Amino acid sequence: MTLFTTAAGTWQLQRFPARSHDTLQAWEAADELLHEIIVTRNDERPLLVNDQWGALLMPFAGLDTASLSDSYVSHLGWRHNLTLNQLPKTLSALSPLDQLPDDRDVVYLKIPKSLSLLEFQLAKIAAELPAGVPIIAAAKSKLLTPAVRELFAKYCDAVEVSLIRRKCRTVNAVVRNTPLDAEHFVSAWQVPELNLTLHHHAGVFARNQLDIGARFMLDNMPPAGAQQVIDLGCGNGVLGIHFARMSPDSDITFVDESFLAIASTHRNIIENLPAEHITQYHTRVDDCLAQTATDSIDLILCNPPFHQEHAVTEHIARQMFRDSRRVLRKNGELWVVANRHLPYYQSLKRLFKSVHQVAQNSKFIILQARG
Repeated sequence: MTLFTTAAGTWQLQRFPARSHDTLQAWEAADELLHEIIVTRNDERPLLVNDQWGALLMPFAGLDTASLSDSYVSHLGWRHNLTLNQLPKTLSALSPLDQLPDDRDVVYLKIPKSLSLLEFQLAKIAAELPAGVPIIAAAKSKLLTPAVRELFAKYCDAVEVSLIRRKCRTVNAVVRNTPLDAEHFVSAWQVPELNLTLHHHAGVFARNQLDIGARFMLDNMPPAGAQQVIDLGCGNGVLGIHFARMSPDSDITFVDESFLAIASTHRNIIENLPAEHITQYHTRVDDCLAQTATDSIDLILCNPPFHQEHAVTEHIARQMFRDSRRVLRKNGELWVVANRHLPYYQSLKRLFKSVHQVAQNSKFIILQARG
């Protein structure tokens, strides 16, 4: 279903990339509740935060709208849905580390799953917008935990939480101007057995400890020697960084759809790899491997996600596998670590000539695909 009808209007709205027979819709009840508020106001310069596919953007198309998201795929989704509805593209698309425009008259915020990301966003809004700007937030009721309410109280004044409607709540508040210590939101911890120090921006996966799937892959890495390598869905970059140490002559590109993940990886490369090899390492935000040339890569390392915010889905991994088949050279290899219960072997077998199990334990499996 792609027809999105609310108190503010009707639009075609698709998730991005658009998929045939997609069972996941591109909006939720929290978006509809915010639309009910939008039609009661006369906002001209809104700041939208965490608008996943453009549900919040649609009523503001053509205005001086700024939209902030850590997801590069969401940025593409906004443009896609503006085009789909033949709407003006007068949109300032912002990543989390960009300076916010200080002339916003309201903030509409979808509360994210990550508590650290929410705090960073609220702290940034409080530091870069004038005091008194209204913030109107929404989420499923179960996300509005005491910890979330405390964060709003820390960075905002006049905080009011609505009653539950359609299993969602809204939060009304106003900005309290507070200085931002950006470094406070970057965590750092050690992986002593690999002599690594890993830094993480807010909201990046496995922010406080090494992901157990990644740890299993680190114990079962491909042999050194591949010339052109990609760490796909790199997160903090640990797989590619470890391979770089194993194979110092390799040229490695770190790819993720999260701006904050790529910022974390960039810092981890500088902190953990020798300066004389730094030109061999590249970071890029992308929709899987859309910007990678066909038949150009020898090895891909991949720890694919199976969540997209609150949705559990395998379609991202399948897209990663399809893109990997396209960009790999003849005899190139894709190495995947995944939870044992996920049906990735069958997905890979449909795409590649050979798929082999490299290692397994009680929770994870490592698959090598070639051809």
